[in-house]
Order: sequence, then structure tokens, then C-alpha cells
Amino acid sequence: MNKFQVYRTLRRHVRLSERRNVAFETNSIAKFFMILGGVMLVLYMMFIAVLLSLIANDSTTFTAPQFFFSILPFLLAVDFLARFFMQHTPSQMVKPYLLLPLRRYDCVDCFLLSSVFSYGNLLWLSVTVPFSLMSVLFGYGLFPTLFLVLGFHLFIVCNSLFYMLCRTLVIERAWLILLPLLVYALLFIPWPVGGITKLLSVYSGIGTLVADCNPLLFLLLFGLLLVLFMVNRTVQYRCIKSETQAEKELNLRSISSFDFFDRFNQTGEYLKLELKMVLRNKNMRKTFLLQIVFVVILSLLNSFTDIYDDDFSTQFWSVYPFILVGVNHVRIMSYEGNFIECLMVRKENIRSLLEAKYYFYSVVLLLPLLLMLPTVFTGKYSLLMLVSLMIFTAGPLFCLLMQLAVTNKQTLPLNTKLTKKSGLETNYIQVVYEVVALFAPSFILPMLKMFFSDTMTYIILMAVGLAFIFTHKYWINNIYVRMMKRKYANLEGFMTSR
Repeated sequence: MNKFQVYRTLRRHVRLSERRNVAFETNSIAKFFMILGGVMLVLYMMFIAVLLSLIANDSTTFTAPQFFFSILPFLLAVDFLARFFMQHTPSQMVKPYLLLPLRRYDCVDCFLLSSVFSYGNLLWLSVTVPFSLMSVLFGYGLFPTLFLVLGFHLFIVCNSLFYMLCRTLVIERAWLILLPLLVYALLFIPWPVGGITKLLSVYSGIGTLVADCNPLLFLLLFGLLLVLFMVNRTVQYRCIKSETQAEKELNLRSISSFDFFDRFNQTGEYLKLELKMVLRNKNMRKTFLLQIVFVVILSLLNSFTDIYDDDFSTQFWSVYPFILVGVNHVRIMSYEGNFIECLMVRKENIRSLLEAKYYFYSVVLLLPLLLMLPTVFTGKYSLLMLVSLMIFTAGPLFCLLMQLAVTNKQTLPLNTKLTKKSGLETNYIQVVYEVVALFAPSFILPMLKMFFSDTMTYIILMAVGLAFIFTHKYWINNIYVRMMKRKYANLEGFMTSR
């Protein structure tokens, strides 16, 4: 097979894996809402393009092409951050093909090309095309218009390859997070040197090259694209090879037996299991630590800056630290998918496991509460507000997120970093539940404040949360009964997604 045939075959495999995913049919409704969200995103970006066009047409300092590229660093930074939620690295898809008789880099190259031509990159056309039609086409002609659209698209593709490189390196070595920070700091360096005007002036020069149809810009971009592609293929391949072929050293460490939990009988045993999973396994431990770091940063920003002082930001970012801890509930039973058959030997185990998870993560909510106390000391948030949101999260929000245990059938790896399969087949139901849990308080709070004082609003939230906490055995039992009705379908999904 030549490289083109390999590419077609692998792309066909990706499409078939999506269609044959055991959750494909069950996710159809949620998938509809995800498609609807995508359409809304495109419309929103087109609206932004119209606003940028109106600003460019009224500008007396820059021409339309100059204005568009003057904000290039900001657009690239937004694109880079958005990819954390949308884009996977090729190394995550290569593992099933490593033992096949393919040339050394064929799989990596094909998946790299797939990422280059992904919908995420094409999404920016909803900004460049409307902007070009409104501000460039009639004033500068067809070729400058095409140069602007194609030139910015090449910037986005280069940004995509740079993101894949950074993500792979950061997974291998966490301190390499400094690489993208350094690169983007260099992109914005004209700002601290000469102010925002200097920054805009520097990058407006790219717009001048576009308006003049100067081929130098494209030569530089294609050169950068080639360099990033070659570096990516080398790094991706070596990381995959080192993870899959390297001999693993067995390091035995003594971990406490946590005898304290013995008093809770079978539920206590699963509390031990949950705690040991966090301490022993790389992925769970890293996720937990990243959550802590993010909450600390958010607490400091809220305490000592005014960036989140508006009403919506206050309502959203005050509850987000608690919901962030519940991200493991969004993935509930996913890690257990690695050994689900053992748990199913005695079906009563599942009820005790669900109760243990609820107790564990409810107690863990005390951690973001403590980390957010600086916002209380500085007068940004009240202690009553934080306590009520914590209890509300442990009540109805955790109840909502734990419902996913019924439908979840995707296994998440405990230790593998690059070649993991999970996460490639998106569970859209989980996404919808997570979004609802995340934004529900932001809508509930202002509605309650329309009729009650702030203090009474938080007391109501606390009362609702306590009602769910006191009745947790009933709704956890309901989840357990529904899980048992779907146990064979879920088992099939867990085993096929390993």
C-alpha cells in the first residue's frame, strides 16, 4: 500500500469506529444537541466577523487586511486554548496499528494529516470568509481576498501542529508547559515594550504583505508548516515507541492500608479503593493535582484582581471549583471499566461502590472550599455563599452527574498517557450533563435573587442541597437498579473501549 491508500484506509477505520461505537445509537439525542451547539458556534463566529468588519471599515489607522492581522496573536491564543477541549493527538490513535506491516511513520503521518484537515481548523473560515467579503473583496480585489483567507488558514494549521507538539511533550514532561507559554510570550512581547499600539502595528505588517499579494508570506508559512510537521512526526513516533516498547520497571511502594475505613464495612473497602486509585495511578493523580492547581489560580485571581467582578462571572466562577472536583463523577465508572468484571462477580458491590464514590468526592469538596477562603478574607465572596454552593454541589449536582453511571460504557486507562484509546469516541450524553451541571447554578442564582435577598437565596440552595444529601441512599439505589438492567450492554462497551 502506498501512503495515500494507507491514509484512505485509516480514515475509513476512524469513521467506522465512530459508527460502530456501542454508544452511537444511545447518544443520538445528545449528538443532536452537540450539532446544534456547533451550528450556534458557527453563527457566533460569523457575528464576530461582522463586528470585526465594521471596526475595520471605520478604522483610520489600518486598512482592513492590516487590521485583521494586527489582532493575530489574540486569535491564535484563543485557538490554542480551545484545542484543549476539542483536539486529540495522533499518538492516541496509533496503538492498534503498531504491529501491522506498515512503514515506520505511515500511521503517524496519516493521523497528522487528518488533524491538519480537521473541522476544527476549517471552523475559522466562518470568521475569515465573512470578513473578507465585507471588508476586503470590493476594496482590494479577488486575489488579496484569497491571500487573506489562505494566509490566516495556514497560521491556524501551524497553530494546530504546534498544539499537538506541545500536548504530547507536556504529557511526557509536565514542566514543558513552559514551551507554549514562552512562545506566546514572545508573540506578545511588543505589548510590554511599546504598548498595545506597538503590538497592533507590528502584526499589521502581515496585512500589508497580504494586500500586496507578496508570496514571501506564504513561503515562510509553508516552511514553518513543514518544520512543525517533521518535528511532530518524529516526536509522536518516539513517544509512542517509548511507551509501548520500553520495559516497565516495577517500583513497589508502601501505601497505608487506611484501617480507619474498616468501620464502614463494605462501603469502607470501596472508600479505600477510591483513595488508592487516586494515589497509585498516574492519570487519576495528575487530574486531581491539576484540579487543585487550577482552583488555587482561580482563587488568587478572584481575590486580588477585578477580572471576574461582574455578576455572571461571580456566579459562574464561584461554583466552578466545586464542579471541577466532580469531573470524576462525569467519568464515573470509567476507570473501573478496567476491572469491571471483578466488580460484577457480586452485583451488590456496585451499590457500595457508588456510595463510596459519593462520600469520597463529597468530602473532597472541602478542599476547594478551603482554597477559596482568600476570596472571603478579601470580601469578594461570603462564607455563606461558598458553603451553600458546596452543599448544593454535593446534593442535586452530584445526583445529576452520577446518573451517568447508568449509561457510561467507556473505559479510561489508569496509567497509559499517549496511546490511550478512551476519549476518542466522545460520549455526548456526558458532555450535555456536564454543561447542565456547570451552568445550572448561573441561571438558578439570578432567578432566586429576583424574589429573595442574597442571604435567603443561599439558604434555599443549602436547604435543597441538604435534602438531596439526606436522601442520597434512595437516589443512589435508583441508579444502581437502572445500572443492573443495562449491565450486559455496559460490560460490552467497557470491554470494547479498552
